[in-house]
Amino acid sequence: MFSCRVAWQRCGPLARRAAYRLPREVVQRRQMSSLPGGSGENIVYTLLCGGAFVGAVSYAYITVSTDSARYNERVAQIRARPKTEWVPKPWPPKSKDDEEGTEEEEGAAAAEGEEEAAAADGEAETVVEAVAEVVGEAAEVVVEAAEGVAEVAQEVEKVAEEIAQVAETVEEAAQAVAEPAVVPAEDPESNVNSS
Repeated sequence: MFSCRVAWQRCGPLARRAAYRLPREVVQRRQMSSLPGGSGENIVYTLLCGGAFVGAVSYAYITVSTDSARYNERVAQIRARPKTEWVPKPWPPKSKDDEEGTEEEEGAAAAEGEEEAAAADGEAETVVEAVAEVVGEAAEVVVEAAEGVAEVAQEVEKVAEEIAQVAETVEEAAQAVAEPAVVPAEDPESNVNSS
């Protein structure tokens, strides 16, 4: 309270003087119009802005009213769906390969049972034959690849020899350019005719 009184006593006279000076020193201006759109151009701008504002408000109202109806319909559809009871996943989670393998193994074991054990000996021989065929085909592919690599190695060797020859030629040419040619000096007396 005391600080407010001190501030008012110091700043009050200054504020009063400033308030009395303003109307005397400022030239009064006359307002051109009191309503928006006083001239022809302003009316056009006012109509355009007003029309845009009305359009935006009507669009917002229509959107909000139709969206609420659509929202209520969607909630009703979701509630009408059949619900399954939630079951937690097993911990620790299995990888996808493990899950597929266990499902296939359980299905095969339940369906075939004892017949599978009896037929295992015959299937083992067929599996061994199939593996032998695959290994033979892989060996042929490896041999073909080795032959291709050998051919490419020979071509690379030829190209390397050609590059070495070109490098020697370039080196000799560079040395010839670097060393100036020695020109024998002529005797100045040899130009004079001896007659």
